[in-house]
Order: sequence, then structure tokens, then C-alpha cells
Amino acid sequence: MRELMDLYFGQADQLMPGLQQAIKTGAIDDVDHLSHKLAGSSLACGMSAIVPSLRRMEIGAKAGHLNGAEVSIAEAVEALEKLRHAVQEHLRTLQSP
Repeated sequence: MRELMDLYFGQADQLMPGLQQAIKTGAIDDVDHLSHKLAGSSLACGMSAIVPSLRRMEIGAKAGHLNGAEVSIAEAVEALEKLRHAVQEHLRTLQSP
């Protein structure tokens, strides 16, 4: 489980700055691609709390706009950190004697 979570958070840590930059520069295609990719890997790993904000960005980008994307990315960043903390706590409890 630790390996899977390391891979997930490693990928998320790579994708999130690119997604933030794409929103900042108005790169709609990149927002679509990156939000879709991170939402998919999040669902595959059971990290569903971050998915709604990612899907909102993806749907907006597919519609040709980034309306609300700044709010959604802030929510996604917050959700990612909450997930990271929860997973770290869970893994710590598994190690406890």
C-alpha cells in the first residue's frame, strides 16, 4: 500500500504544478488533459475526495472555458493535502505495535 501511495502522491505532485500553471496561462487543452489524468489516477487509488474539483476543471476545459478553475484548483490542492495527511496517519497506525 505504501508503494502505491508513494506512486500516487509522486504523480500528483508532478501534475498539480502543471495544472496550476495551465490555469494561470489559460492553456485550456493542458487543463483538460492534466485534470483528466489526475482524476483518473485518483479514482484508481481510491482518492475520490479530490475528484469533484478536478472534474469541474475538466468539464469546463472541454466546454472551452476556465470559469471557476482557480477556485477548483485551490479546492484540489486542499483536498490533496488532506488526503496525504489521512494516508500518512493510516500508514502510521498500521506500523504501530
